[in-house]
Parts: sequence; C-alpha cells; structure tokens
Amino acid sequence: MEGIEKVLLKMLPNQEGRNKYFIFSMQNKWEQICGANVAKHSKPVRLERKVLYVNTDSSVWANHLLMMKKQFINNINQALANNPVKDIKFFTGSIEKLLHLKKEDPDLKLKFLPLSETEKISIGQSVGKIKNEELQKKLAHFRKTCLQRKKALLDENDNKVCKYCGTAVSETSDLCRVCQRYEKEQLRSEIVAVLAAEPWLNYSDCQKYVKCDKMLFDSVKNSLKQYYYAKVFNSQATEKEEMTAVMIKTGMHPEKISEQLAQNIIKGLRRK
Repeated sequence: MEGIEKVLLKMLPNQEGRNKYFIFSMQNKWEQICGANVAKHSKPVRLERKVLYVNTDSSVWANHLLMMKKQFINNINQALANNPVKDIKFFTGSIEKLLHLKKEDPDLKLKFLPLSETEKISIGQSVGKIKNEELQKKLAHFRKTCLQRKKALLDENDNKVCKYCGTAVSETSDLCRVCQRYEKEQLRSEIVAVLAAEPWLNYSDCQKYVKCDKMLFDSVKNSLKQYYYAKVFNSQATEKEEMTAVMIKTGMHPEKISEQLAQNIIKGLRRK
C-alpha cells in the first residue's frame, strides 16, 4: 500500500470507513489473493469487526472455500496493511445479482438532509491537513455521505440501533443486516463442524448439538453432500473423504457400514 493509499487509510475517520476502503482494495486484488478460478466464483462484499463476508455463486463453492479459510486469511493479510481480517464467512448467492443490489439499496429510500454548519466545519477540519486537493475532496465527500446516511437511518427509525454493534438499522429487527448475516453464518459454521465430525447425523440428531431450523440444516447437509460426492466422482477424494461421502449417503455410523457396502456406494458415486 503506497502513496495516496497510505495517506487515505490514515485519514479515514473511523473503523467503518477503513473497512469500506479495505473491501475496495480487496476487490481490486481478489484475483491476486485467491487465484483466477476462485475469483470467478467469489467476491468480498463486507468487512465487519475483522470478519470478511465473501459471496459465492453456489453452496458448493462456499463449502470448498471454507476448507481453505486459513490460507485466504494469510493471503489477505499479506496483501493488505494492518492485518484487517481475522475470520471469513462464506455465503451463497449470485454475484450478478449482488452487483445490482444498488437498485434495491434501502439508502435510495432514505431522505438525506443537509448537514449543519457545525458538521460541515468538523468535516472540513478533519481533512484540512491533507495537501492533495483531489484526495481531500474525495475524503470529505465520503465522510459527508456516511454521516448523512447515519442521520437518515436514525431519524427514520426513531434512533434505533443494532443491539450488537450499535449501527443504525432500517429493518424491523433489532439487528443490522451484517449482524443478522453474522448470526446465521455462525450457526451455519456450527452445523458444518458437527456434520464434519458426524456426517451421518440427520436433522433431529443435529438438534442435540445445534439449535437450528430444518431449512438451514438441509442447506448445509446438501452442500457437504455435493462437495464430497463431486470429490469421489472426480477421483480426487482421499480415503477419509470417500468414507465421509458413504456416511452422508447412508446416514449410518461407520461401525455399521461393511466394506462391501462402502465399495458399492463409492462405485455408484463414480458412475453418476
């Protein structure tokens, strides 16, 4: 990070501003960070409390990248200053739709009011030391927009803020969209961990470890199923991964699976 980028990062007013800058920088360097193939199927979209949210175009890719999370965190922190990422949450959805979210952005419905003279002076003073006029204007505009959005959200929702992070919220929920997603991804990660240890579990069994709705459980189970079945089909699975695929397919504890049954299922998966 050199020149203007270093200055801009130092002069950003708060963590929210720095997070937005890091996302912008990550998006520009994403192919360099994770490789061309992964970049075609994923996109970093949000950074909150050092948790990076990455959109993927399928649940298969979400689970595939989850296995490589530590590597991505290392690559990102080597590419960017200040080690901005401690954790990554992968979620599914179309990248094409994501790129057009601006059309549905709730900010478009907000009424941005003019800033007070005091607020204008405060912004002017905060960027006044920057000698580069172009950079000064961009940073002033950025701070103005952030402040207007926050004021509009607070005004529209009777000063309602997220119970976790304190961000102004526009939803009827007491959580902002990021924290809602964070809660769901935390739950998803817990289900993944449980199924990774005991792939034969069904929804009722999983409830003993993680309280979740059946739709989320089925989504995670199907994602793991697609991932391991694909590994077996392409003859890329290790013995452990082959056995995991068998346990998912049968819903049986490994002690109850005969070697012949396992081999028949593996052969069947390779023929699909």
